[in-house]
Amino acid sequence: MVVKKNLKRSELKDAHEDAVLVSFQKYYATLSKSIEILAKPEPPDAIITINGVETWIEITDAFLSNELAESITSYASIDKTHKPVSKEDRFVIEPDQQFSDTLKSVILKKFQKQSIGKVYKQFGQGILLVGVITPFSSAEELVISEKMNLISAIKSEQQRFKHIYFYNVNDHVFSRLF
Repeated sequence: MVVKKNLKRSELKDAHEDAVLVSFQKYYATLSKSIEILAKPEPPDAIITINGVETWIEITDAFLSNELAESITSYASIDKTHKPVSKEDRFVIEPDQQFSDTLKSVILKKFQKQSIGKVYKQFGQGILLVGVITPFSSAEELVISEKMNLISAIKSEQQRFKHIYFYNVNDHVFSRLF
């Protein structure tokens, strides 16, 4: 299979976020809720209304490893040289623990990020959507297995997010953490 590289890294990021937002709109529609995207100021990734009530969304991804993240994103963009995962980095000894640590780190970064703090002060609590990129578990499984660990990790942080959802990047199936 030949993949054409047509987009710069920033354009891929925008296309990815747009696809996630559309999928989240469809998901909320199944809950009899309507989402309208008002703006994409960066940050946050979107200002929205849910049934007329304004809020905001931030989107991030949790990859099994940094090397995998770099390989996937560099392969798909025209302005980056592809950096494949080395053979040494393909070996995973404790995949569940490795991904648990990554998931916690990615979420804590969003709770601690200064620019997200400014968004929180302006708009109040938002919604965090976390893409799950690991072959070892799904968003639904991670909501069950990681819920208490993540709630414990963020309990002392400023509560910037009213809801956190995990989603599978391959099919955009959403599962609510809280």
